[in-house]
Amino acid sequence: MRYTVMAAGVLVALAAGGPVWAQGDVIAERRAGLGGLGQTMEAVANTVRSGGDTRALVPRIEAMSAFMTTLPNLVPAPSLTPPQAQGTNPGQTRALAAIDANRADFQTRANTMQTAFATLRTAAASGSIPPDLLRSTGGTCGACHQQYRAR
Repeated sequence: MRYTVMAAGVLVALAAGGPVWAQGDVIAERRAGLGGLGQTMEAVANTVRSGGDTRALVPRIEAMSAFMTTLPNLVPAPSLTPPQAQGTNPGQTRALAAIDANRADFQTRANTMQTAFATLRTAAASGSIPPDLLRSTGGTCGACHQQYRAR
């Protein structure tokens, strides 16, 4: 009997905590993907500034584009600010609740980023990315940040 009550208590605790853990996983996955985007854009910028061959960057740019297809699904309402605390610590986020209020626009911006990355990938595959293209791609990233990320 005592074990049955303890087991039931554990199940209740797990069921109550499940959504919190799932949200933390979504936040961590989103944060890792966006961090990878930033690192790749930095690598692209460094290569463009140095006049280096950009062909080696193609797989990283393709990975960025693939991540953008998943991003709209990585921002469920419970993982946004609010209700989550704003910040960069585990379980916190800088993704604003405005995403949930403007899902169609957020999806459009993700699609626009995929198009920008496709153009960037084509240029990288040629061996050279024009600085204007890099600036344009960065501007597309930044436009989403202005609307949907807390400072």
